[in-house]
Amino acid sequence: MTPTENLSRNTEAVAESLAVMIKKELTTYSCYDAYLNPSDPNMITADDRMKLVDWCYGIVDHCKLSRETVASAMEMTDRFLSMLSNSADAARVSDEALIDPSKFQLLTIAALYTSIKINEKVAISSDLFAEMCSHVYTVEEIEDMERTLLIGLSWRCHAPTAHQVGMSILSLLLPYVDMPEVTWGFLMDEMRYLTELAVRDYYFSTQRTSTAALAAIFNVINDASTKERRLRELLGIGAFLSVIMECFNFDQPNQIAAARSRLKSLARPKTLLQEKHVDERSLDGSEHAFGNDIYASDTPFVSNHPSI
Repeated sequence: MTPTENLSRNTEAVAESLAVMIKKELTTYSCYDAYLNPSDPNMITADDRMKLVDWCYGIVDHCKLSRETVASAMEMTDRFLSMLSNSADAARVSDEALIDPSKFQLLTIAALYTSIKINEKVAISSDLFAEMCSHVYTVEEIEDMERTLLIGLSWRCHAPTAHQVGMSILSLLLPYVDMPEVTWGFLMDEMRYLTELAVRDYYFSTQRTSTAALAAIFNVINDASTKERRLRELLGIGAFLSVIMECFNFDQPNQIAAARSRLKSLARPKTLLQEKHVDERSLDGSEHAFGNDIYASDTPFVSNHPSI
């Protein structure tokens, strides 16, 4: 399959779908205020969150699932912790998760378990999922937290991801941009990589997913380290991308610029746009903090649980 076969050529349907995704992120799945306070020594940190994202990536990589499943899981976790709770139980769990690493970890694990059931074609039983978590939590604890999470979110669990928005934008560009398949593949791989980085960073939990998508695409097409010929090919996209931005209700230019700057700072030096296979740059199990064997390792930062 060539890279562009992953894009849709039905521009009318793509435009309608993109408009719906943007409406969703402005209404049902709108950004909420930041829920972490770096000045509070009793609160979990952005680093705690990043460790859990890396652990989740290790889980889905091991099971050969989509990394967008992790993006959906973290969106649910972030939204649950930042929105006003709709029940006493959800409010209690949210308050506890912000100061108790074990509870925060359990919430994230439950969100990943839920996201796999919603987004993947294969099912993972709660028993197996508990085993994958090294039995730090029981099946009952994971299922109870899943129920609390879903009720707290009013069962709204289908937020668009930055990668989905990015692929829609590239699909709209496809009829108007003449590039070799290898360049399209390069652009899509880099965009995916950058949106995966964005999921790890707490900053992007307070930003619109379309902002992260646009920041990723702009950073790829404007990065000066790209080989000269490929850079010329990619820069031709800029004018068409500006037209698309005028047709949809995207974020303000200053917000997109800030997201671009943040995303660029996250990319590992000298690896983002190297002419290598994407797997060498991906956030795979060999590079995250918890090793390759997720069955042999403890969950990220809570090794002992009161119930064990």
